[in-house]
Amino acid sequence: MICSHVGSGGSSSTTSPSQSGGGDGGGGPQLCSYHDTQWACYDPERGYFNSDVGCYFRPLDKQPAEGDSAWEGHKPSEGSVYSKVCPQSAGGQDGLQTQFVSNAPGATPVIDLTVQAKLLADRMAFPAPKASLAPKDTAVVKAPVWLWAEGMVAPKPSSLAVPGASVTVTAQLKGMTWDFGQGMVVDCATAGTPYDAKYAAAKSPDCGYEFAVGSGTRQGGVFSGTVTAHWQAHVVITGPNAKTFDLDMPRGADLALKVAEVQVLN
Repeated sequence: MICSHVGSGGSSSTTSPSQSGGGDGGGGPQLCSYHDTQWACYDPERGYFNSDVGCYFRPLDKQPAEGDSAWEGHKPSEGSVYSKVCPQSAGGQDGLQTQFVSNAPGATPVIDLTVQAKLLADRMAFPAPKASLAPKDTAVVKAPVWLWAEGMVAPKPSSLAVPGASVTVTAQLKGMTWDFGQGMVVDCATAGTPYDAKYAAAKSPDCGYEFAVGSGTRQGGVFSGTVTAHWQAHVVITGPNAKTFDLDMPRGADLALKVAEVQVLN
């Protein structure tokens, strides 16, 4: 399989999700390795790198006629013929070869769609939240504070198809966590509702908080914390090894808010 880790001397090297930024959506290539030499996990001409054998595989655009020797005695209904190119660490590459790949359930794929799903998710631009609060500058103890995150637009789905199988990755926002420190944590199911003056002193319908103490004793006189968008990449793989699973892709940002104590005059 492509970019496998176990017992192959090969591995994939991808950037793990950052708490402060989204996927690059088109930055540098994801890297795989074979015997300590790194190769692009995908090459537009050679196809997808397989770390078990150190070769690139790609389904032929035009499959051979039935009975051709490339089918290795199989029928077209039983699988597909792939090109196989094996680069050398010293430069150059082996000549172009072909290999039959079975589509039978449980057959070992030369392109591991589970790994490809992770690579697709890493390259999706999951947005980091832009924290918005109302009141914006100074809140008051025991008064409603509205919390919402701007820019929470899911990236477009990403997919890959090979003969007889496919993988599709869809972004889903599963919720938000607002952490002001000292145990003051708010979990919200949505990105929150933007405040509008027409709401006056009402509470947020889906994401709000009331501070029990002021921030005067905190560093800088503010509560400093983080807001985390809990993005999830929902993966659907079709074909002989069909399955679904989710990948957590959190993105975060810093926030700060001053909270004033209410002075009561007798």
